Amino acid sequence: MAWAEQSQLDAISAESYVLMDADSGKVLKSKNMHKKLPPASMTKLMTMLLALEAIEHNQVGKSDKVIASPYAASMEGTRIYLEPGEVMNMDDMLIAMSLVSANDASVAVAEKLGGSEAAFVELMNKKAAAIGMKDSRFRNSHGLPAPGHVSSAYDMAILARYTLDNTPVLRYSSLKEHSLRQGEFPIHNSNKLLWRYEGADGLKNGYTSEAKNCLTATAKRGNLRLIVVVMGCPLKGGQTNDVINLLDYGFDNYSTQKLLSSHNVCATTRVRGGIDKEVKVLVRDDVNAIYQCNQGASFTRRQNVAGSVKAPVQRGQKLGEMEILNNGILLKKVDLVAANDVPRITWGERIMRIPGIVMIITAILIVTYIIYRRQKRATAYQPKLTIGRKE
Repeated sequence: MAWAEQSQLDAISAESYVLMDADSGKVLKSKNMHKKLPPASMTKLMTMLLALEAIEHNQVGKSDKVIASPYAASMEGTRIYLEPGEVMNMDDMLIAMSLVSANDASVAVAEKLGGSEAAFVELMNKKAAAIGMKDSRFRNSHGLPAPGHVSSAYDMAILARYTLDNTPVLRYSSLKEHSLRQGEFPIHNSNKLLWRYEGADGLKNGYTSEAKNCLTATAKRGNLRLIVVVMGCPLKGGQTNDVINLLDYGFDNYSTQKLLSSHNVCATTRVRGGIDKEVKVLVRDDVNAIYQCNQGASFTRRQNVAGSVKAPVQRGQKLGEMEILNNGILLKKVDLVAANDVPRITWGERIMRIPGIVMIITAILIVTYIIYRRQKRATAYQPKLTIGRKE
């Protein structure tokens, strides 16, 4: 078994690769994972991330029109042959980027979102730094060769994991085919893994003579989702074979265990100045943990939750963190969040909560009403004094 596994890994031709658990970010296997190499069209995964986040934040809509500039239409390499001034909606542009790695669509989207490709590239590098991509520097939105345009297998895995967690990227990367221009321009996904591997549903392949064959891929079986990045594969199709070998290794040797169900209550936190005195603290999603099959698993949890928090509290607000350990080694961290909103209490509501205050106020109102009614009856029975002229 060990010999077969090693033979499987020895067959990998990639200059650099990473096999990562998508849930925890744990690197399961790697080679030269921080080596800076040209990422080719895997660059478009960052372009798509920014576009999908812009859609999520209502900065642009999927049906918004994107106009191809002369510069966008001039792009070489893989493209959908946009004409200067041609209009296509944002969703179709993203599909074209994902399926056929369209360089012209990438530039058109970059110009739509950034005003210019240069301004958009600044956003790409800012986002890369924000999510921990320390080996990367982008020079364009598409991935054609440019001096200093580099990334690493580890960085691309980080980008894939972040994009999977925060956007509906699989809606695009899992498509095998689509038709543009009112059905007159059919396109097919150039990621052959979708046809060859069970559970594969993305993400982005790439090729230039400088970068050679590259692929950032993901596949899911059961609760286990794996991310694989291979860079610098010398032979055509080698990137697909390398990814299959790494995915097979991952699914053969690792499994997951469900530790907690979504919305499982883990603690309560006192709320200062809130309409409620405390709020439940829970996990937002199912908590799964990966383990190596031949080593077994001994999972433990430890959590750190705020003892109190000041109102107002918003549903989903982070109030603590849970650490998942396997055999005493930290595997991952999970956010613990508020189960519901807790508005700030008003002064009127605060006064009404003082012990006995409601009874006292009620008694005062009753007494006041009784006195008022008695005074009103006494006034009604008083004789009226009439003053008139004497006859």
